[in-house]
Amino acid sequence: MSDHPSSLENLLNQSLSGLAELSRKASKLGALQQHYQQQVQGPLAAHSRVANLRGGVLVIDVASGAWLSQLRLQRSNILSQMRQIAPSLTSLDLRINPSMVKAARNPIEQKPNQREISANTAAQLRELADSTDGKLSESLKKLAALSERRQNK
Repeated sequence: MSDHPSSLENLLNQSLSGLAELSRKASKLGALQQHYQQQVQGPLAAHSRVANLRGGVLVIDVASGAWLSQLRLQRSNILSQMRQIAPSLTSLDLRINPSMVKAARNPIEQKPNQREISANTAAQLRELADSTDGKLSESLKKLAALSERRQNK
């Protein structure tokens, strides 16, 4: 190390060059991700993503082993397609990333259960609950009570 302090200009130039390099890499990864999403469509695209580019190796994260198996089946095709925008690619590194499971979930709007139990069925459930005991009896009584609450609404 030098005994002399670095000039502010040198420090800023180093920082800016580092930021410029980071920005270029982010742009490259963004372009690769966009191209990847076009090549791998459907559910697999929702459960995988371009994670990094190291040398000639494109790192792709997948949400689970099941999706990893699907991706492996398409590995050579994906590599050749990705080489169209990154000719220096030599291989794909496929990795399971469990944190993607939450990100990949596409919650389906759930409608409330519209089915109803008739008063006759509720009465039969109560009779059955009286002839049994334990947890089954409790569950049958709760189900009959639920029916009555829905009918009262």
